[in-house]
Amino acid sequence: MDIFPDKVSKAADAANIISEFVAHEQVCTLSDLHRALFRSSATKKQLNVKTSPVSVAVVVLCGSAILSIVDTVISSVMKLVEAMDEPVVLVITGGIGHSTQLLYNAVARHPKYNSITGQVQGQPEARVFQTIVEQFFHLEVEKGSLITAGKHPTQKLTILIEDASTNCALNAVFTRKVLDQHGYTSPYSIVVAQDPTMCRRTVAAFEQVYSDKMDDTPVFAGWPTFVPRVAVQDSIAQNQVGGLSSYLRYDIAEFHNNQANGLWGMERLMSLLVGEIPRMRDDQNGYGPRGKGSIVHVDIPQYVEDAWMILGDTLGQKMR
Repeated sequence: MDIFPDKVSKAADAANIISEFVAHEQVCTLSDLHRALFRSSATKKQLNVKTSPVSVAVVVLCGSAILSIVDTVISSVMKLVEAMDEPVVLVITGGIGHSTQLLYNAVARHPKYNSITGQVQGQPEARVFQTIVEQFFHLEVEKGSLITAGKHPTQKLTILIEDASTNCALNAVFTRKVLDQHGYTSPYSIVVAQDPTMCRRTVAAFEQVYSDKMDDTPVFAGWPTFVPRVAVQDSIAQNQVGGLSSYLRYDIAEFHNNQANGLWGMERLMSLLVGEIPRMRDDQNGYGPRGKGSIVHVDIPQYVEDAWMILGDTLGQKMR
């Protein structure tokens, strides 16, 4: 397939538009994390609503093959709880799904985590992350006891595991079940840390799962930890042959080369971006209320739909 330079540039721009939309980056800094977790708490305290330990700030870390997310989330949460008097509950969620093998591969390639490759093979994604959390961050994961709400106040970080979910909709369903089982039945905030190619959809799944809470709905925020951006390769061979992905490179200012090596292959990233928009649509084929009903309605701006058409066309896919 012949791809002209201007078409590659337009496709890169389109990919970046889609990427920014699906990443749903609402938390970028430690200050953002603090606001996302605790701003609703202050309001509820003023209204004397938050009177029970069942209400808590929650961070949900979803399993994926992008290990830099684990590093960012765990180190940031540790810094936050060290500086705060408020408790935080961290739920690590993820079972064994169709892409779990990619996580095993990522661990095997990782310069530090490769030492646990044999130990985590065949384990649910949440258990892989648990091993990283315990062995490399030296944190203790909650074991045994189910009713932990109201635990000793010096224990400011509680880590729970959900290891049965196989997609982002079930991440939300089973995470709520785990929180409920441990007595955290009314979280006042939930920050969802997820692979940026599906973070917005995962937040929408959590909003759907908690939609029955009515006036006591948690405040939600997306935390992809970064937004993948691409650019045209600096130099393209005159007779270069290949699809769109061979003309693109990552362009993430805050990433160094080692981190970029831990990302998706470019062809997979393009596939994920193109595949995400139909899933978020609120029609008979999407996951919204008119379709599968696993997420709340998501407004997809026309400029994102236009970008989706451009990227799909350049990839040679038949778009609706």
